[in-house]
Amino acid sequence: MKDLTSFSLKEIQRKLNSINVQINLGHHEVFPKERYRLLSWYQYKRRFVDITPQGYFSFSKLATSLINFSFVRSLVASSYSKEGGYCFDPASMFVLHLCRYLDEFKTEKSFISVLHDQDKGRGYRTYAGISPDRIPCEADFSHFKKRIGPEKVDQIFHVLVEITKRIGLVSGKILSYDGTLFPTFANYKGCNYANEKCRSIPLKKDFLKRLRSRIINLLNHPEKITLNKQRRSFALCPKKDLPPCVKKRPSFIALSFIFLPQEQEQKQSELAHILGLEKELSQKGLYLKTSSSCISKIDLTQDEPLIYVNCPKIPADLEAKIGYRRANHNPNKKVKIFGYESMITTNIELKIGLELPIGCVTSSADTLDGSYLIPERNKCIKEHGFSPYFDIGDCGFDIKKNFRHIRKTQSIPIIDYNKRGEKTDLKSLRKRGYDEKGTPFAPCGVLCRPNGYDQTKKRVSFICRKQCLTSPLAVRSPIDNCRYLGTECGYSTHMSIKAHPRLVSEIPRCSNRWKKIRNLRSASERSNGTCKSSDLNILDSPRIYGLTMASIEASMACITTLLKRVMRFVIGITRNLIKYLKTWDKSYKKKLEAPMVPTFILSLIQRKRSPP
Repeated sequence: MKDLTSFSLKEIQRKLNSINVQINLGHHEVFPKERYRLLSWYQYKRRFVDITPQGYFSFSKLATSLINFSFVRSLVASSYSKEGGYCFDPASMFVLHLCRYLDEFKTEKSFISVLHDQDKGRGYRTYAGISPDRIPCEADFSHFKKRIGPEKVDQIFHVLVEITKRIGLVSGKILSYDGTLFPTFANYKGCNYANEKCRSIPLKKDFLKRLRSRIINLLNHPEKITLNKQRRSFALCPKKDLPPCVKKRPSFIALSFIFLPQEQEQKQSELAHILGLEKELSQKGLYLKTSSSCISKIDLTQDEPLIYVNCPKIPADLEAKIGYRRANHNPNKKVKIFGYESMITTNIELKIGLELPIGCVTSSADTLDGSYLIPERNKCIKEHGFSPYFDIGDCGFDIKKNFRHIRKTQSIPIIDYNKRGEKTDLKSLRKRGYDEKGTPFAPCGVLCRPNGYDQTKKRVSFICRKQCLTSPLAVRSPIDNCRYLGTECGYSTHMSIKAHPRLVSEIPRCSNRWKKIRNLRSASERSNGTCKSSDLNILDSPRIYGLTMASIEASMACITTLLKRVMRFVIGITRNLIKYLKTWDKSYKKKLEAPMVPTFILSLIQRKRSPP
């Protein structure tokens, strides 16, 4: 590709004319409700988009003018039933939801208030096919998201990725993976292992009996009673599958009480009534007051009442967990995040200089990044027919099964090595024969240099290149009369991928080629940063509870990032093309040129693959 003029707005619109038709013909499931039972109706219409001299334009207007979102109605048809009352058109609801993020509304409430405005909301109502007297409220948006669920939103996301692929902006040849943590709208109360059962924990059957005996013992020895002194009864955590790091089973206060002097004609508390100690307490002139209680219910159907307590350490969001990330201003310090993690797959197009998110999966924050690489990668290959040449990730993806899966599809894994407690001092490295990058040592102790990759035997060759002669300062202890000096390349050895699947790569880690490809992973960090930046502000501090809403929020963040980057790219090329045709200034023509791609990357991407 020599120039980028094929991605101007006029050319993109011409391509989308047929692509929109193909996409909607591919989704032909009939929506179960009749037209008259829909409170709105979305219809695609191409509109003229104003672009200011400074390059500003309406994202929502341009997105709805380029893409026909009618496929949403057919895609989510299975989530609706023929029965029931009236509802909003799901295509209208999704377009409104998308416009809210594209135009950077912080909350749904502020966006809905604009929808009610006669002038400001006219455009959004027109794009989505909403009438002024039937505007959805916050409950309608929440109900819509819960009804379709995260799977349907993810399918919509992949349809949009397919559209960008058919335009020519996505090829899937270089994929980068990275996870990002974002908080939930709930406070962490101290337990990272809580579940629904912790809301109703049964205590021992003799709990009330033992508590009654304890209080009777105190009443029989009045000298042990101190007024206003809090006395506690504890309950143990019932979980049996606690991790090995938790050495002592946690406990919490199930009930606490104090003794107070009884006032005249004051009735005893409910606790005294349950324990049957009203008469004994009145005789001593004491009042039993419950200062705190975690009791959720009492089962009186059995001979001995059974007490159930609610653990006070349960967070409001049970699906959220604790995760750790590096501090922004201090990489050596870890920051605790209570919430969720989203692993975003980013496609890197070096030929046009564009980075677009093409996949997203969300889980609790304590989940490892690499555990979702295989299903997400398989989804991208199945949905879009991608055939990656490079798969780039950090040490969180350093898992053997990930390497096997990537190599099975004839791709090259560029994944950081996780040392996992290995000794990396010089003495230990020389003893095992290779350094932390998988580069072997020559007999004289100098590090060898790569000498090519054997495709048939799946191994990397290394030679010493007689560095004792060419660069003697690099060899600390040269060997006199070394027997390898008589060979052409000196000492030679091999590092097999089968023996070291995680450490040895088809492109040696010590080479400059590895570093150049590895540096492309910053595209994933930029994608994650965009979803959290002030530009979108979607995953910075979202008001969400539960994994379902967290997954939808993360998918919408990726959809918004995808569409915004594509629209900015297209408008940027269009403006430069218009200025060049008006002024014939070569500086604008230079901006239309495709970026240079390293030759070795082009040769690897364009090579013919052998069958797996």
